[in-house]
Amino acid sequence: MRAKDDHNPPPPPIPTEEMHYSKDRDSRVKETGEVFTPPELVNKMLNELDYDWENKPKRTFLDPTCGSGNFLVEIAKRGIHPEFIYGVDLMQDNIDTTKLRLLNIHLANGVSIEDIEFHQERNLVQGDALTYDFSFWETPELEEIW
Repeated sequence: MRAKDDHNPPPPPIPTEEMHYSKDRDSRVKETGEVFTPPELVNKMLNELDYDWENKPKRTFLDPTCGSGNFLVEIAKRGIHPEFIYGVDLMQDNIDTTKLRLLNIHLANGVSIEDIEFHQERNLVQGDALTYDFSFWETPELEEIW
């Protein structure tokens, strides 16, 4: 049996679909108005999109009120690279949960930890969707479009 190591505590558990609902759900809903879309409904909605999930053309997915990431998680499960996944949420704990949930999926999809961290830092942010500047950052590709 290993001795307890106070200097290297175990990492926190990776949130699953069941873990991202707070214990005090009613007061949180009253305070923030957040309601999470169940994964079954998310997948039904994603299946209705006119999108070639097999060939994964480069399209950007933005959830302006991502909560704990249900839409973004299901998109990542379909193999979309973190470069194309964006989320904003009012609550920092929701952003943190979304990042953790996406981390394992992207790793399983063969994306490097450096790539994941780079894109999550830039693409998953805390903010108010009603006032947030959704430009995220300037890129040559965007300048050509605008």
